[in-house]
Amino acid sequence: MRRRHGLIWYWNRIKTYVGRPRMIVQTKPVVIDDAERCENPIFIVGAHRSGTSLVRRLFNSHRDIACPPESFFIANYAQMLDDTFVGAGYEAFGYSREEMRQDLARKASSLHEAFRIATEKKIWADKTPQYTDHLDAIDRLYGGKARFVLVLRHPGDIVHSIYKRDWRFNEIADGFESALAHVKASIENLLAFEAAQPDRCIRIVYRELCDDPEGVLSGVLERLGLEFDPGMLEFADKDHNFDLEDPVVRGTKAITLNTGAWRSLSQAQQARIVETFGARAGETAFWVAEAA
Repeated sequence: MRRRHGLIWYWNRIKTYVGRPRMIVQTKPVVIDDAERCENPIFIVGAHRSGTSLVRRLFNSHRDIACPPESFFIANYAQMLDDTFVGAGYEAFGYSREEMRQDLARKASSLHEAFRIATEKKIWADKTPQYTDHLDAIDRLYGGKARFVLVLRHPGDIVHSIYKRDWRFNEIADGFESALAHVKASIENLLAFEAAQPDRCIRIVYRELCDDPEGVLSGVLERLGLEFDPGMLEFADKDHNFDLEDPVVRGTKAITLNTGAWRSLSQAQQARIVETFGARAGETAFWVAEAA
């Protein structure tokens, strides 16, 4: 049985790799004018395996939003805001702290701006799960003007997905406990930031998105000051550039709910998930119940 499941896993990846969309290549030079910069970027954040790659494709399919795959480097620019030596270096060139922030933000955004202009969009968005650990710093980098879309999925399914892939984001030796600790920390970071910046944080609950894509996206876009674009639901027919995302996501053709896999874990592991995330973890609609 285990060998059969292993073959199915590889077969699914082969199918999605062959059927993956063509990668977008920037084909024209771009000159960035400070007068036309996007002042209110969107950050799509969530724990790894929460559905952020799906949301990224949906947003990138909107007529006004350009959302390439993970950037990784913006957090490094944000961290420079608190670096004493970086501050001293800017001061030596006659820059104030605010002027330093603005310059770092421009540098951090330059590739996004070029991509946005090349694709003839109005707004750029970023989807990098690692930024869940740097939300406050990124928010300060953009002067409190950025908007944040928080993608939330049942924590048990996130733990299961990370654990089965043997991904490690900390030094914990046990693979399951490592995944559990990472997901717990990521969710705590998201909720703490949401509590501090409720006006600029918007939730997308993965289960609700799958059940009612247009309804959920319409509500999120309204809070972002945008209209729903039906083309978002045709994301599979559009070209998307890609990098380190799961090849299964690259070949996804429809929005399909994938939930409950954590119930295949051992009873002890399931108990640890409930112990870590509370009694609601035993309920299917974890975030729906939490919101209610």
